[in-house]
Amino acid sequence: MKNTVLTIVICWALIGCSDARSGKQGADSGDENQDGKNVTKRDYSITKSNSYSDLFLDSSAVQSFITKDSIPSKIARRIVSFYNARNYQFAWFSGDGLTEQARGFWNMHEYIMAYNPDSALLDKSLQKTMDNLVTEESLSVNASNKTYLNTELKLTHHFIQYILNNYEKGYVKRKEMERFIPAKKQDALELADSLINKKHKDDKYFEDVNLAYRGLKQQLTNYYTIVKNGGWPQVTLPRSKKGGSDPAIPLLKKRLQLSGDMPGADTSRVYNDSLETAIKSFQERHGFTPTGKINEAQLKELNVPAISRLQQLLMNMDRMRWLAAEPQGNLIVVNIPEFAMHVYEGSKKVFDMVVVVG
Repeated sequence: MKNTVLTIVICWALIGCSDARSGKQGADSGDENQDGKNVTKRDYSITKSNSYSDLFLDSSAVQSFITKDSIPSKIARRIVSFYNARNYQFAWFSGDGLTEQARGFWNMHEYIMAYNPDSALLDKSLQKTMDNLVTEESLSVNASNKTYLNTELKLTHHFIQYILNNYEKGYVKRKEMERFIPAKKQDALELADSLINKKHKDDKYFEDVNLAYRGLKQQLTNYYTIVKNGGWPQVTLPRSKKGGSDPAIPLLKKRLQLSGDMPGADTSRVYNDSLETAIKSFQERHGFTPTGKINEAQLKELNVPAISRLQQLLMNMDRMRWLAAEPQGNLIVVNIPEFAMHVYEGSKKVFDMVVVVG
């Protein structure tokens, strides 16, 4: 998320001070600045009509912040690159307040400062501002407001510093870091394809240091393929019991085969043991009691379109980016949506327990 002022001014003299809100284009920063270090090209394809946030800042504000705070060139380059990739769109605010990513990052920031304090992230003024902002459910944010603008830039500085200090070198590439906060509305298939097929020469990937993210990405390929091939069929409740025959069963079997719950290619109308096992698999994966019989609520889950499941995966992969590094040792983990507590001794799960949350 983090040498002289003269060096900084020379390095970014060609970036210009165009205002992204007006759509005017200044000189492009290119892939490299004058000292040969990588800086992402400014993405002018991002506009107010397709941007993630509805707020934009002027590139001159970034330069002023870098100069005023005497940001070291290593971090300053990354700040410029970060905003070039977003066409100087706000990352941490939208017009109605903090973004989900801002809250996610600040949670990680709080965690690291509580359990492994990093002096580079110590900023009492920012702490006070964020303590107030995170309690607000709705705000009216104006891009010209100096408090919000300064908070936006400080959060970016801290975000870059956090990434550099808390991940082994190579596992969060510069462009990967710039994608932590969405910049542009994208088609789900296009986004999934870019995540699946991106290859790194050093064979180091973010999922190698974030196991929750890795688990979701492993499923992403399966769902991407299903959607590309037309999705899965809509099914109806079979009327027959186990051992009976029903015209609704072949489609139900196909649906469960596509989601990986039913191996093989059985297309018969028979409600057999394999179908019962497949239904139980589906029920367990979705948090239902595994009875082997489908009810109306479970039918609705079966009929959620594959593209919707792909979108859910992408959304939750984004959320998994904001998990703090997995702690080591004996752990008690409470999964709030699951209403469950899991106890681990090292990497070994000892037992699970249903809990009340709230």
